[in-house]
Amino acid sequence: MIELAYADYAWQQTSAILAIDSPSGFTGKVISYLKQQFEDLGFTATVTTKGGLLVDLGGTDADDALMLAAHADTLGGMVAEIKGNGRLRLTNLGGMKADNGEAENVRVYTREGKIYEGTLQLCNASVHVNGEYSNAKRNWDTTEVLLDEDVSNAADTRKLGIEVGDIVCFDPRTRITASGYIKSRFLDDKLSVGILLGLAKYMKDAGVVPQR
Repeated sequence: MIELAYADYAWQQTSAILAIDSPSGFTGKVISYLKQQFEDLGFTATVTTKGGLLVDLGGTDADDALMLAAHADTLGGMVAEIKGNGRLRLTNLGGMKADNGEAENVRVYTREGKIYEGTLQLCNASVHVNGEYSNAKRNWDTTEVLLDEDVSNAADTRKLGIEVGDIVCFDPRTRITASGYIKSRFLDDKLSVGILLGLAKYMKDAGVVPQR
């Protein structure tokens, strides 16, 4: 089944794209990956001044061109404060909500290229101790990133190279179920990017030149 083969290719590419952390403003790696994939299919791909990727799929009518668009950036966070206990207060990148990210694993990218793991949690995260656990509002002031490192104060955290302004990425938790459902954060809009790659591969393999 030809259609299934290209759907599988689109899913494989979507999975690969989802594995590349790329919150808004931190998309260089995923754009480089996509540029290479389109070029490997034989299409001209150009990184724009703004950091987007423009791919020419060809066509017979250059005066009436059609653009298909998708975005590869996701929601995420940024270190807003290194707290006295060594934990991190975040601010959001895009529309990421603290209550939607609670208990999620994160990766902190330092300017030196190091990556540290941690978890976003309520500041007083013990349901056995915090009597207001259920009633507490979840926002960027009431949650914090607990690093998977032996740190107990701000100096310890800074020794790791972590600083205010570092990018924090949320684990997408990507998987495909036995019944064929795709489960992941950030399918908006990386799934559309994967579909565009599937379209490009089909056009290449079938020798399709679009009218527009």
